[in-house]
Amino acid sequence: MGKDKQPRSELVMAAESLEAELHRAEVMSRSVRRIPLDGEENLARAAEALKQLLALPERLGTCLQLLSAAMASLQARQQAALEPLARFSQELHARQDLLARHMHAFADLGTAGAELGAALGKAEDREVALAEAGSRLQDIADRAQALAEAARADDFPELAEQADVLKQRMTAVRKRLPPRGSA
Repeated sequence: MGKDKQPRSELVMAAESLEAELHRAEVMSRSVRRIPLDGEENLARAAEALKQLLALPERLGTCLQLLSAAMASLQARQQAALEPLARFSQELHARQDLLARHMHAFADLGTAGAELGAALGKAEDREVALAEAGSRLQDIADRAQALAEAARADDFPELAEQADVLKQRMTAVRKRLPPRGSA
């Protein structure tokens, strides 16, 4: 079994038709110019050939109209193919912006964690620093949970999972802190 051939497009058929008419015009033009104009029979033959040639512009015009219609059809197909891409592009940009905002919030959580670690390392009063660390850890965990919920609602499951993991880590660290007043 041979390969199925795609049907010839409207554009190809119109172009082939126009090409065939142009070729016919060229052949007839050369042929009629070779007829010697030296007798009644040749003059009649040349007049008949010229009459046929004068009908060619109308046929060429019809072919050009068909070609123009085929081009318009192609343009409509192109438009139909590209319009959904414009909407998709807008959706893509909106999703990228939304993810960027979520990623910025996630980076802020990392910054807050780093600042907390630095503050604990420089603390002069360990008990006050640990008490403050507990509330800051809870704040980071709460913000991580809110981010996880927002990311899940916005259909960013990977980010939601990462924010959940961060929340769990902050909660675990907070639970390991010594109770207030025992430091």
